[in-house]
Amino acid sequence: MLTACMLPLRMLGLLILMLSLCDADSICPTELNPLTLDVPRVIERYGASVEVNCTSTEADHKGMYWRIGNNDFRAIPGESFISQSVSLSEWNVTAECRILLNETHECIKELEITIYQNPTVAVFPVNRAVEGTLFELQCNITDVAPVQNLVVRWFKDNQTIRTDNFTNTTTTPVSESSTLAVNISRAEHGAEFKCEAQLDFGSHGPQLPIDSEIYIVSVNYAPEFKNTSEDFFVHEGDDVTLNCDAEGRPQPTFHWKHDGKILSDTNNLNITRVNTSGMYNCSAINFLGKITKEIHVHVTMNIPAAPAVITTPAVITIPEPYKRRGCPLVLTPAKIVVRFGDPVSINCSTSVAVPIHMGWETTSGDVGDNGTSFTWSVEKVEDWSIKSACFITYDDNGNDTQCYVELDITLYKTPDIVSVSALDSGPVMEGTEIQLKCDIINVTPVQKLTVRWYRGTDILRTDVLDENRRIPVNMSSIFNFTAERDYNGAELKCEADLQLETNRPDLGHHLTSSPYTAVVHFAPEINEGTCSKEVNLDGNVTLDCSAEGNPLPDLHWNYTTAENVRETTRWHQKSLTITGATSTNAGFYICVATNYVGEVTSTVTLKMKGQISVFPWRFLWWLLIGLIVVFIVIVIVIVHKYYKKLGRYSFVLDRANDGSDIPIPPLSNGAEDTV
Repeated sequence: MLTACMLPLRMLGLLILMLSLCDADSICPTELNPLTLDVPRVIERYGASVEVNCTSTEADHKGMYWRIGNNDFRAIPGESFISQSVSLSEWNVTAECRILLNETHECIKELEITIYQNPTVAVFPVNRAVEGTLFELQCNITDVAPVQNLVVRWFKDNQTIRTDNFTNTTTTPVSESSTLAVNISRAEHGAEFKCEAQLDFGSHGPQLPIDSEIYIVSVNYAPEFKNTSEDFFVHEGDDVTLNCDAEGRPQPTFHWKHDGKILSDTNNLNITRVNTSGMYNCSAINFLGKITKEIHVHVTMNIPAAPAVITTPAVITIPEPYKRRGCPLVLTPAKIVVRFGDPVSINCSTSVAVPIHMGWETTSGDVGDNGTSFTWSVEKVEDWSIKSACFITYDDNGNDTQCYVELDITLYKTPDIVSVSALDSGPVMEGTEIQLKCDIINVTPVQKLTVRWYRGTDILRTDVLDENRRIPVNMSSIFNFTAERDYNGAELKCEADLQLETNRPDLGHHLTSSPYTAVVHFAPEINEGTCSKEVNLDGNVTLDCSAEGNPLPDLHWNYTTAENVRETTRWHQKSLTITGATSTNAGFYICVATNYVGEVTSTVTLKMKGQISVFPWRFLWWLLIGLIVVFIVIVIVIVHKYYKKLGRYSFVLDRANDGSDIPIPPLSNGAEDTV
């Protein structure tokens, strides 16, 4: 009975709803609207004016009129045609043609108005165009409307490489930008990148002009040499021109150095009358880097195959009795250190008034006799096995006594080349061992040689070589260290220093190698770290991510995409900008930094300020539902047991006691229960 009563009530409600809808639509049904506009849609530039005609198919009416914005023009009864000039000097202007059919019914025809303003384009680089990096150009489009009809096209050498459209639905002028990112190489130097902006209203709309701007890219790259080391062999006294040509953009500047002194800042170095071998360092520098080239100049000297013997004997052989203390001879200087090829002069004098015999025994040189003083001199010492001794025979209380004093002479030669190289070429991984070798070419005496290893100005290690060599030899020193990331870019060098006391303090006895720049590859490390940020609803926030690593890591964000999230890259930083934040923007934003060594992540948790957490309420709802389910289960169990207990009655398989013929069914197990 209740169900039968509810059905008419439902039908009555549906009928009332239909009647209300018909009443709402009865103002002016679309299919019965008598108004038409000869141009239903207007697309015109801002500030212009348009003439619009409105025609009615209904002649019997109370009046036709125009409403422009909030202003109503005079109604004209009985007319079927009215026109109106509409000024488009307001961005949100509206125009409606209206007709009063009777006292209660009015029909409206709205003019579709699209006001546009052509864009202005400007292109500029976001960063420098450096070979092997991501080069970004930004195209700024200013004061354009409506932006949803804006199309931005990027061209490279007249070929389309990208097209951008915009979804902003605002009708007033705005400024937008489009960023083009390309991996740039030196082959693209001089390429033309063009940004072109145009309002596109389709094939039936006006064909508006295009504004564009061209940017000609200049690709920069670090200096490069064809050869990092060169050798020149010249005859002593000849002239030589050394060349330091290097490619790079911008054009590198040059610096020449020799023995720690700056010689020139041009790409060519002219050396006149070369008389010693040496290493010249040429550095080519621009803002992207510095490289150094070693040029070794080897001077060919005509050293005699055998020493010239000025006095005899050619080989000094002095009897053992001569070698005794108290010999009345004085050598000035008593000890001398001479650079190979330099002159030498030693005086030998005696306190004996009239010596019987006195002189020099030497393998080379000239001897001057002055009675009690003899001078031995050599214009150029070019005999590595040179030996000299001054001897005297004199009357010692009636006995002829002989003795001699041997000259303590040390010949030295500074290295032609001191250079550092890695035994394993190429970059090394963090934590591995780097082994550097310092080569010292053509040096003597080795027992006086000290090798120092430097990092910058700090001494890392000192080696004292212990070999007794009287002729020039090649020596080396090995330095091992563990590659840590702070060594990346560190300059290491070695210095070969001859610990000598010479009569020429103006001549340096040490030579330093060109620096070896360590290249250590290590996994990325994100600078910002894991953090939390808060943003107001409809507010703006920017999340930045940058990382250190070698090679330079690639950066990308993992997040839930949204129309109000924009990703930008500047130098080595990748940022997310959220404009007009909504609750859907809350969540986790994960920055990932990757290179071939490894990958690291950092998470930014974005929270909305003032947003009430729904987690406790959900928890309470689930708790309540769980309690209800438990309660229902308990009730079912109790009821089941109750009815089961009530049902434990047995019936025997006989006729009823009242004598009726109604049989009683047996129990399932055939047993009888008694009450």
